[in-house]
Amino acid sequence: MKRLVALLLTAAILGLAGCQATPEKGAVTSKNDGAFESALEAAPAPAAEGAGGAGQEYTDSFENASGSIRYALDLTAPAVETALPVLRVRPMEITSETAERVARAIFGDGEIYEYSTQHTKSELEAAILACRESIADWDALVERCGDESGAEVYKSTQEERIAAMEQAYADAPETVDRALCDWQFHPGSYYSDVTHGQITDMGQQVLKASAAVDGIPFEYTVVNCDGGELREHYIMAGPDSEESGFGDAAYADRGVPGDPDTLRQKALAIAEALDAGSWRVASDYEYAVFHNMPAEAPSITRVLLTRDWGGLAVTCHMGPSNEAAYGPQYPYEQLEITFNGDALVDFSYLSALEAVETVNENVQTLPFAHILAAAEEQMRRNGAADPLTGEMAPAPVDGSYERITVDGVQLGLTRIFIKDNTTEYYLVPTYTFYGTAVSCSADGTAMEDFTYTDETGRTITFPNKTAVELAVINAVDGSAIDVSKGY
Repeated sequence: MKRLVALLLTAAILGLAGCQATPEKGAVTSKNDGAFESALEAAPAPAAEGAGGAGQEYTDSFENASGSIRYALDLTAPAVETALPVLRVRPMEITSETAERVARAIFGDGEIYEYSTQHTKSELEAAILACRESIADWDALVERCGDESGAEVYKSTQEERIAAMEQAYADAPETVDRALCDWQFHPGSYYSDVTHGQITDMGQQVLKASAAVDGIPFEYTVVNCDGGELREHYIMAGPDSEESGFGDAAYADRGVPGDPDTLRQKALAIAEALDAGSWRVASDYEYAVFHNMPAEAPSITRVLLTRDWGGLAVTCHMGPSNEAAYGPQYPYEQLEITFNGDALVDFSYLSALEAVETVNENVQTLPFAHILAAAEEQMRRNGAADPLTGEMAPAPVDGSYERITVDGVQLGLTRIFIKDNTTEYYLVPTYTFYGTAVSCSADGTAMEDFTYTDETGRTITFPNKTAVELAVINAVDGSAIDVSKGY
């Protein structure tokens, strides 16, 4: 939820460059008359050849088309210290062996059980109580859901769950014999659970297990699916059922965070258990964009990791959100591990990928000055566009605007569509430009931070300073990539 809110806030500030027509057939990877495809077929660039301009400083100031965003550019061209490959990749099926190996890396040598949908009377009592408490305070529920309509839907859903659990309670045993996990996948409906609701089969093959971390029951889920409009390959682990109260216990403030270096090394060790190549800790730019909201508790530490493909890491992006126009939706690959103090409280590996082939081991790329010009042009197009017409929204009538300092650029790999191919993708070298946005009144004064008090009485402040991803430029042909669409 936190990540979704951050994404929505960023979109509200920048919007998109306008609506783009849906191609009649396939996704167009190059917007420059085949320049990208031609570069793929060219001989690899010499080992010492890079994009040029490394270390050169650039400054500039400009506005977007409506004047609602004012940019101040101040950055240094990054060095190219490795080959710049183009790879063809596809979703990776997660095997039983990988699922067990990762679970052991997370839970250690303790016993890991098959996830049971059979609940004891005491477990049902706790779940029923948690559901009732979640809808007991109507005003708090409305605030949490956003409006009364949303609160009514949530309340109705919870009441249906309570009724189902109360019915199951009569025949529930006092104890349940727990079997060790056999690491076998099953159709999704196999894990339908009265406390969570019925699961509809959509072609998923699912493996679920349970284990305890610091006395808190954890749910471990692995999913593979390549059917219809649904494509999923992921591993997740966290407290069993947020609404049981276990999530609150896991995320409660433990005073101080763990040592950052130690936690990063622990996260990298767990990532290596995937046996899916090398991993790196994401850059400060990427982390700031993903987590520009207040933390749940001061003791929480999130470690965002990214794949390293032969010396060049994939850049972490939000989205894509609407791939269905070209094929089944498949978000960008992402691995994040969350700790509270020294204890792991969440593991999330989404959209696993595997390499099909290296299309070009060191593709020819454009000079950085060309890349920067394309990025500035994209930034001028940024703004709150009308979702129906694509026209740029006018600047606010009160004269307020966003002041964005463009102070970061990162060379990495970004996943894009392959023309007329709905099962595979390219990983291409890109430059991603970052900045910090501050809302200003007409006279240039920065607006105050936004502060509110949540239902627990905790005061939360949203600083008037937001990390934003401004432009992603294909280093091969200079085209702007709309990461929300994947091309």
